Amino acid sequence: ARVAVFGGPGERDIAQPVLDAIPRERCINLIGVVDLPVVAACLRRCALFIGNDSGLMHMSAAVGTPTLGLFGPSQAKHYAPWGAHCAVAETEISYDDLVGDPAFDHRATDSLMQSLPVETVVRETEALWRRHSGEAA
Repeated sequence: ARVAVFGGPGERDIAQPVLDAIPRERCINLIGVVDLPVVAACLRRCALFIGNDSGLMHMSAAVGTPTLGLFGPSQAKHYAPWGAHCAVAETEISYDDLVGDPAFDHRATDSLMQSLPVETVVRETEALWRRHSGEAA
């Protein structure tokens, strides 16, 4: 399989570790080089999309691509990708539990996506792939 990496021009540096982890012959680097209509066309051709809660995640779902949305402690129940071809991987701590803690200060908190276990993402990816490809993961 080949891996397409999408993002805007300002996201090149933050995406570099992802690009470095993908074998060069399997990587399609589209960061900052295509506009949104082309991104939509590319997403339509993808066998699977995995990404954080973002416009690209919703665009992927809208064009019918099986989409796995990655959610830190946020409200996936409100913002998850729409459709039977979509799924989410969430952190164990809920948004309500997090913001309900009087000690929580969003201004002093780093990204909570790191609390999303890789194993959870793999499990949900495999389940979504099985449902929509007819193949064993």
